[in-house]
Amino acid sequence: MRKLVLFVVVALVAAPVAAWLADNPGQVRIAWLDLEIETSVGLLLLGVSAVAAAAVLLVEFLRWLFGLPRRMRERRTYRRLAEGYSALTTGLVAAAAGDVASARHHVRRAEKLLDDGVPALLLLEAQTAQLQGDDTDAIRRFRAMLRNPETELLGLRGLLAHAMKDGDYGTALELARKAHRRNPSTPWVVSTLFDLLTRAEQWEEALVLLNQLAELKLVTPEQARRRRAILHLMLARKALAAERFDEALRQARRAVKLAPAFPPAAVEASRIAARMGRQRLARRVLENAWRLEPHPDLLEAYLRLGDEENTAERLRRVERLRSLQPFDPLSYVALAEAQMAAEDFDGARHSLARARELGATARVYRLLAELERRSGAPEEKVQEWLARAFDAPADRAWVCEDTGEVLPEWKPFGVSGRFDAVQWGAPAKLATLEAGQTPTAFLAHTEAPVPAPETATATARLPARSEATERADRADGESGGEPATPATPATDDETGEDTRDGKPKTPADAA
Repeated sequence: MRKLVLFVVVALVAAPVAAWLADNPGQVRIAWLDLEIETSVGLLLLGVSAVAAAAVLLVEFLRWLFGLPRRMRERRTYRRLAEGYSALTTGLVAAAAGDVASARHHVRRAEKLLDDGVPALLLLEAQTAQLQGDDTDAIRRFRAMLRNPETELLGLRGLLAHAMKDGDYGTALELARKAHRRNPSTPWVVSTLFDLLTRAEQWEEALVLLNQLAELKLVTPEQARRRRAILHLMLARKALAAERFDEALRQARRAVKLAPAFPPAAVEASRIAARMGRQRLARRVLENAWRLEPHPDLLEAYLRLGDEENTAERLRRVERLRSLQPFDPLSYVALAEAQMAAEDFDGARHSLARARELGATARVYRLLAELERRSGAPEEKVQEWLARAFDAPADRAWVCEDTGEVLPEWKPFGVSGRFDAVQWGAPAKLATLEAGQTPTAFLAHTEAPVPAPETATATARLPARSEATERADRADGESGGEPATPATPATDDETGEDTRDGKPKTPADAA
């Protein structure tokens, strides 16, 4: 369109000029040596234009002629690059699909067509070497990437992956630190460096890096707070091993402040305080954690603060915890075990009845079976409670999120090796324990007798929540297996209130 407009404009300008020259031809006389030319102005202009056009055409022809070899070389180079990048693209696709033969073929073709410094070619060569299982060649390719700023991070990532695969975590940590200096805001760099720092027990450096994880939103605020508490807990254990008790207690209390309902932090703070002779602080830390969420580890640590062989003192301590959390089933399970140890079977039966009301688990029914066995009840009654334990919800335990395995105690790393992978929760019905380990227990008690083959077969065939089980539940009061009121009065050692009626306290009363 613009060319058409330009042509029209030129024509509109040229037409009047030509008409004017036709009306006023004029005379031009040129005398040079013995040559004399006489013509009009219009013909002179036309001749000059023709000579100029011929000169332009001659110059352009000469330029095209002399530039022909260069253009042929550029065309060959372009075709070569196009074929090389096509082979490179096909090779990358083949490598991603795991086609070793095709990837190797396209690598050779790309190497012939492309220069050695092409970043994508280095990547394809390294990936092909990995597919072939040639780790030495792959490492050589990744190291070659370090010489190019565009591929340095990719080379570091490849070398880091090989170091972790070989179990050389020291080299992997150094590579991760170098990658972090190169690209401090790359998510995989920050995450990998944090994992390697925790694996190397570099808790202080990991604590600093955790802030960056939170800023990049690679962890939620809740996860960041819990991990920060775990890191302070590990710093407390490190200081305790070095017998720096004041620092250990300070780090442990900081962990408790960050995660008040995290039992390992409270247990560690209590243990350090008790070792320093601060018994009152040790008890207060555990009691505050128990108020937030009862946990068997808290109970075990609380009982260790006193004489564990004195059943009366142990019962008093458990009763104290029950008064702090009167609406949690674990409080009554712990109380029932302490009462069974003191041979207060009626009180234990009442406590277990209260635990069933608040939320029965398999442990509650196993304790009921043990209680019936100790009190001399018929074997049928014992097996009936064990059958209900089979159908009841599983007790909460320390579970590895990645593998589902149940651990006997909390650990900073899960079975998978990931930091903060062990969580407190209900495991699956069928969970795998580590070799030679048992799940967390509240208090030690005698195992129930192994049922006879006939009884075991019948128990295994029981359907989930069968009608017989439901009828037995409704008949508990009539059978006398669980009396409505305890035989032994209990008094809260802190408030002096009588709790013999077994009725739950209201929240106002608990406060």
